[in-house]
Amino acid sequence: MKPTIKLRGAEYIVKLIELLDARDLFAYPGGAILPIYDALAFSKLNSVLVRHEQGASFAANGYARVAGRPGFCLATSGPGATNLVTGIADAYADSVPMIAITGQVRLELIGSDAFQETDITGICIPITKKTFLIRNLESAAQIFQDAYRICQEGRPGPVLIDIPRSVQGEFIDLEEDWESKFIVPEIRKIYEVSPSDIQKASEVLASSKKPLIIAGHGVLLSKAWDELRNFVHRENIPAVTTILGIGALEYNDPLFFQWLGMHGMKYANQAVQEADLIIALGIRFDDRITGILSNFAPNAKIIHCDVDKSEHSKNVPTEVFLHGDVKKVLSALPETLHADNQGWRASWVQHLNELREEYPLMPADFSKFSEVSALKVLEEEMASDAVVTTDVGQHQMWSAQYLVRMKPNHFLTSGGLGSMGFGLPAAMGAQAAMPENDVWCITGDGSFQMNLQELITCVQEKWPVKVLVLDNAYLGMVRQWQEQFYAKNYSGVELLNPDFVKMAEAFGLEACSADNPEQLREAIKRAHRSKGPFLIHARVMKEENVWPMVAPGTSLSDTIYYPNKVVKEKIVK
Repeated sequence: MKPTIKLRGAEYIVKLIELLDARDLFAYPGGAILPIYDALAFSKLNSVLVRHEQGASFAANGYARVAGRPGFCLATSGPGATNLVTGIADAYADSVPMIAITGQVRLELIGSDAFQETDITGICIPITKKTFLIRNLESAAQIFQDAYRICQEGRPGPVLIDIPRSVQGEFIDLEEDWESKFIVPEIRKIYEVSPSDIQKASEVLASSKKPLIIAGHGVLLSKAWDELRNFVHRENIPAVTTILGIGALEYNDPLFFQWLGMHGMKYANQAVQEADLIIALGIRFDDRITGILSNFAPNAKIIHCDVDKSEHSKNVPTEVFLHGDVKKVLSALPETLHADNQGWRASWVQHLNELREEYPLMPADFSKFSEVSALKVLEEEMASDAVVTTDVGQHQMWSAQYLVRMKPNHFLTSGGLGSMGFGLPAAMGAQAAMPENDVWCITGDGSFQMNLQELITCVQEKWPVKVLVLDNAYLGMVRQWQEQFYAKNYSGVELLNPDFVKMAEAFGLEACSADNPEQLREAIKRAHRSKGPFLIHARVMKEENVWPMVAPGTSLSDTIYYPNKVVKEKIVK
């Protein structure tokens, strides 16, 4: 008989987390999770004490996006578990692999309305790929292995594991060498594309005169940026990305026409509307990129590649659906550029270049201290391999428009859910995953106050996260909509803000303010010299609008642009 050991459930669970290659665990303690916390004291895991459970789930999200492996977060039962929910929903909306672990009341108390009991597995069913309740330790290893596989296989997303306190306190008999026999699941790359699918896609592609690639987050999740870049140039097909696809193509690639959608480039939106073929790679055709569906890409057939079969013709009718990992599909597509179509494609690219010249973004005006001029100063001073996180609002859109030198998985933003409060904890997760890289959190004064308590977590962990607060004393995006669609009835959007510098210093950060571009440049240099976290409070102009814009309920063809005269005058200067 093989020698055995006896492990308490909490110790066993912590060992399982370690065996799944977790390194950082973003967590907050409480009664129903205390046995696991007792075991964490003897673990090699870096248990990060966040200051709010929402910070834990956003940090796990940022970690996963940068590291390319699941992020782990942990909370107690009841309010601790429900505080994770927004971050879990955010990961689900943006297809981010995450394992959220929650404590639960004792098994025999479930359903009795016990203190701090919530049905967190039930709450999370619509916003996870799967939820688990561990009822006995004998099932724990299989559940953790399944969770690890499910959160990454196919379309990634979060999984929740709920663990009653009584199960954490039980004991399990194991073979002495059980850890060496634990198998980390291999992640299967989906490829359910037939030769006839490839042939049909190739025929449609070869016959198109105005093909356009839309590359989404799926390209980054599948690590297919090299294959995409090769495909674009081999085929001489212009490409745009979604906001979550930023980094898939290099900013100075002549065939890259930036990103599309509600605040995307007018020329990118026009390209979609004029294309006769859309090659959609890892996107879900959400309303922010399509505008009104009835007039989206009216002249185009659609080739759609995605790992999620449910996306097939869900929002947009699909000519050919390629059900598979983007990396695998791009490698399987044969060359279609030939003598008959190369002239069409060259003319199409030339036309899009003319559109790009006609509808450029407004250059930064450094005579004003606007969010745009502030972001351009940051880009000039920022390291080329810096990771940027944003919150949600005007600053998010301007960051995506003007910070163009982003590498794959280095621009992190809340796309599908649009969660204010995402930026700072996501930056913490990114910094944990990439300790040697500069990490900048770009946030607005409204978003920042959703999770600013996490500044002290940065201090405690000695993470040198840099925070740029763009303070216009408004909830800027809501104010813009009220200006445009509600006759400037600014209801509930004016903010009375604290002195963010004094506040940051109270948290133990170095901090300074900036009231003009020159002060900001010096502040950024000072932030880079600092070895710890640093905050810059930039007091920018109050009323400024994000353009271009597709108004709700309108078409990409109706993209609102700046007055042409103003843009051309700025470019001449």
